[in-house]
Amino acid sequence: MNKPPQKVVKNLFIILIFSFSFISNSYSQDLTNNLKIWSGISVSYKLNKSLNIKLSELLAYNASPSNYSFSQTKLSLSYKLKRRTYIGGGYVRGLFNDSNSLRRQGATDSWFNKLAVDRIYGNFSYKHNIVKRLSLKHKLEFQYFFTDLDKYKTRTIYSARVGYNVRKSSLSPYIEGQFFNYSGGIISSGIKRFRFKSGLSFKPITDSAMRVSLYYISQNEFKTEVLPENDYAVFGLSLSFKIN
Repeated sequence: MNKPPQKVVKNLFIILIFSFSFISNSYSQDLTNNLKIWSGISVSYKLNKSLNIKLSELLAYNASPSNYSFSQTKLSLSYKLKRRTYIGGGYVRGLFNDSNSLRRQGATDSWFNKLAVDRIYGNFSYKHNIVKRLSLKHKLEFQYFFTDLDKYKTRTIYSARVGYNVRKSSLSPYIEGQFFNYSGGIISSGIKRFRFKSGLSFKPITDSAMRVSLYYISQNEFKTEVLPENDYAVFGLSLSFKIN
């Protein structure tokens, strides 16, 4: 049964408040290159047969020593052009620990004594089969940052994800590669980051609205010239809910 929009909005705010309660008790420390633990939750609502709205929250912690790294809140819209072809866009607010470096780059004061870095983005994605139950998804995204970050003002990201749907199961393992092109910073423009991701998604309860994803990420930056490279690994867990 479809839920009224008022109840959907109420549920989204409850999720955000619950997530932010963790941030308010976080210990401040700059981003590091050590192992990180990411946890995420998202709720999507189908406005009509082609248009979808989604609210997502990501919390990132350093594994050792255990402390807050950053958080990210995303509000997005996606529109289905045709089967397996979508365009989308949205707004993202990242919350980082207070530092003179981020203040110099234009980050603004925000909730829980954190600094905010805001961006907007637009993307295009297309998915097709390689063989039966094995698919390849291409995604191209352009991001514009409101702050003048040293490494970039804009980023263009190309992603390629190979996924496999296990027969008679909700189980879907996948691998993904991402290339990040930086532009508008104090360093030269070009491809400066590669991110590899492997994961497994599934429905813990058959016919439920919830899906779980477990994943691993390895990130490497290169050719950042006078600026330090940000390399790290991630173990992550995300929960997603769909409301039709």
